[in-house]
Amino acid sequence: MKRKTVLLLCVIFALIAASTAFAGGNSEAGGSGGTRTFRLGHQAPAGTAYDILSTKFKEYVETRSNGRFKIEIYSGGQLGGDRVLMESTQAGTVDFSVLTASDMGNFAKELEVQDLPFLFENWDQVFKFLDSPFAQEFYGVSDSAGVTTLAFMPRGFRHATNNKAPITKPSDFQGMKLRVVDSAIYLSTFRALGANPQAMAWGEVYTALQQGTVDGHENTIVTITDYKINEVQKYLSKTGHIFAFASIVVNPALLKGLSAEDQQLIRKAAVDAGKDVGAQQQETENKAAATLQSSGMQINEVPDKQAFIDKMGPVYDDFFKTHNRKWFDGIKAAAK
Repeated sequence: MKRKTVLLLCVIFALIAASTAFAGGNSEAGGSGGTRTFRLGHQAPAGTAYDILSTKFKEYVETRSNGRFKIEIYSGGQLGGDRVLMESTQAGTVDFSVLTASDMGNFAKELEVQDLPFLFENWDQVFKFLDSPFAQEFYGVSDSAGVTTLAFMPRGFRHATNNKAPITKPSDFQGMKLRVVDSAIYLSTFRALGANPQAMAWGEVYTALQQGTVDGHENTIVTITDYKINEVQKYLSKTGHIFAFASIVVNPALLKGLSAEDQQLIRKAAVDAGKDVGAQQQETENKAAATLQSSGMQINEVPDKQAFIDKMGPVYDDFFKTHNRKWFDGIKAAAK
């Protein structure tokens, strides 16, 4: 009996040790202290913006940790789309995720402020915000949703595409079935412009445009190029209605389990990767536009942006009924 009890205790202790080793990253032999391996997931194909950001973050973490940390990237939705990745990061079954920052507003509503239309006038304002102490404070909003936001990456201004005609004034949106992000702000923005917005998962968009289920969609120029939207859309109008971000998030328990020095290493690697790849996105935008035009897509400027901005009053009024104005005021002040 005594011997069976001892054996049972040995099994229990072995199981505890194994579960500890595999919680929040795996440990494997290598180096004087071993190498700890983390999993990072994102939904985009290899070679596109989210993957480039993930690769840069991986490079910085592995180099700066002198090989103590290793990151394995699972691209193309291998670990799920944005919602599944967010939930998996909350649960700790995925260590890091690169997400569409807009989608995080479904988990922490104050994050929705980033999607307010015409929040930023240009890229310089975006970088001023990201470089400010207020950006770090804003990232903390996601703590209430059970994930830690490490950094944002600027992706670019979003513009509208369609197959009917160039959009030059708000009334051109009248009745247009337009795919948008599943966000209350996106929906209210395009309703204010007279469109008929349709929330739809990104994976369904190309086919929906191809089959005419929707008339158009909106996205950044780089994303439109990466996903070959020009194959199924004729016109791209530079409405610049909302600025898009990607985010790097981590499971909070994993981060807190690291030393203070390693926490700072991870945070700085994310911020630096976001800035570096974001700057590349800005540079890539002009090249991407040229690629779209050479393929036959017609791109037009919007001559009177103020006419679109003037339609946004109800969007802002509704937003501030349910959201703390602190975050909007802070972003605007930081972006000056």
